[in-house]
Amino acid sequence: MMTIKPFEDIQWESMTYEEIDSLLIERIRIYEEAIAMRGGKRPKREGFIMERIANIDNLRLADRKAQEGKAKRLIIVNGKEVRIPNKYIQAHNENAEAELRELQKMILTLKFPPPNYRSEYLRTDAGKVRELIKQNYYPWRILQHAIMLVVSPRIFASLIMDTFACIKGKGLHFGVKRVQRTLRRHPELKWFWKTDFKKYYQSLPHDLVRSSLERLYKDKMFLRLIDMVILAYDSGEEIIKELENEIIRNQRNPYWGSVKPDFRQSRNKLHRPQDEAER
Repeated sequence: MMTIKPFEDIQWESMTYEEIDSLLIERIRIYEEAIAMRGGKRPKREGFIMERIANIDNLRLADRKAQEGKAKRLIIVNGKEVRIPNKYIQAHNENAEAELRELQKMILTLKFPPPNYRSEYLRTDAGKVRELIKQNYYPWRILQHAIMLVVSPRIFASLIMDTFACIKGKGLHFGVKRVQRTLRRHPELKWFWKTDFKKYYQSLPHDLVRSSLERLYKDKMFLRLIDMVILAYDSGEEIIKELENEIIRNQRNPYWGSVKPDFRQSRNKLHRPQDEAER
């Protein structure tokens, strides 16, 4: 395999867009040819991720994906749902190609504008109002889609089969069918556990996310990009106070702590699936 110059040593800022496109394509080609020479088996930890994310065709596709269903924003005003034109998308589309080229340079050099987080409220299909922390459409929303277009196949392939929601082809109906199939094959299963995580995304440990990505990707520049784009937001003391208040609210429930199951006793039930595996 021929020697390839490290990504971070390339003077991307001094190159023309045509030179950038040509070099990105060439680096991806060399990487794929090296894999083909090893029999086509892909490495356990993928590399050359930044080249794929910064590819202009990937950014154009990400721009289209990011705009799907977002031409108008749904917001809640005085308890009512209101749709208004998305001014950020409108402003971007007036100069889309130039901004995508600017975004390409941002990715290659890891030089981004300061993040601009804002809070919005959205009512889900189930009627629940959720608080969303958003950033401006350009460059952040496009960049997030550009990253997912490249890394989602590898990430989804690493998940267990029974992982549902927010994955194409593995939504609610797929999950229901999997449960029904399991119950038919294993009628002895009679237990299930239903739970919910308060402020799940806001309280997710960043070091856990990063370590999970490090097991899939060896591209150090890509991991730095994730730190800047995905893991930059910190819920801080707000999420801690929210979780503590939730505990206090639960403790006011008259049934809080009134039922304390004897795990040893329930563990001896013969219809428990783990007991059957041991017998």
